[in-house]
Amino acid sequence: MVSFTLKQCAYFRAVAATGGISQASRQLNISQPSISQAIDKLEILTGLKLFERHHARGLTLTVHGRLFLDQVTKLEAAAERVRIEAEALVLETAGEIRLGVFHTLAPFFLTKLISGFQKKMPKVTIRPSEMSLAELDDALTEGRIDLALTYDFANQPDGRTSVNLAAISPRAIVAAQHPLAHKDCVSVAELRDEPYVMLNGPGSREYFDQLLSELGLSPKIAYASTSMETVRSAVAAGLGYTFLAMQPPSSATYDNGSLKALDVDPRPTELSIVLVGKQDVYEGKIIEAFRRHTIACFQPS
Repeated sequence: MVSFTLKQCAYFRAVAATGGISQASRQLNISQPSISQAIDKLEILTGLKLFERHHARGLTLTVHGRLFLDQVTKLEAAAERVRIEAEALVLETAGEIRLGVFHTLAPFFLTKLISGFQKKMPKVTIRPSEMSLAELDDALTEGRIDLALTYDFANQPDGRTSVNLAAISPRAIVAAQHPLAHKDCVSVAELRDEPYVMLNGPGSREYFDQLLSELGLSPKIAYASTSMETVRSAVAAGLGYTFLAMQPPSSATYDNGSLKALDVDPRPTELSIVLVGKQDVYEGKIIEAFRRHTIACFQPS
């Protein structure tokens, strides 16, 4: 552990710059005994001889003293940076936000949220983590994240704050060459005998099983994947249709297939995108600023 102080270092640097204790005393408006004691203490604590004492010419730095002065200069600069950062923390213009994001939402919103907020508050670091629903819940409960961007698949448990950001209606996705692709809206009856491609990611499978049940559908599962893009490619290849809550703006798939998104009649229950926090936790101005920023980002342009 470092046992000398920044004050001792400042006195040392003043003596090195002025060449004597009396000169440093006048510069700092500090008594000569205080400076002399500080230098003696610094030499004892570091085990270094920092100055050569000359009766007529004052003090000159030793080789060790010159090297130690370089380190002291760096130390004081670092301490000044810490002071500035500490002031920013007090004013809550600097800090970090630990943001959890449901994995299927991350590609659509995460990077724009981060880049937009850092333009407003460049001294705030956002540390994102892509997680499943269960992981998000555990991370909030254990205090490992500050906020979670997720779907409101079910009512939030007690002890949570929740802000609704958007409501989206799942749509049926078919291959561009599918017989139903010429339509803009498809009835549940028209999908009843079609094979289904299931998005089988953590948290997603339960939701889509519930959605199919809501619509009275129990299709044959022709293909399942934890990857949204693999599901889209499978649909484009003609393996079946799927439901997706979020769809990329392009109808093209990674393997150059093409898709068509269809509204569904009757319209499925809307799914909310929410920003969730933990109750009874002091969040501060930074978290609140990010919450306002996120709400603004989801407003219709």
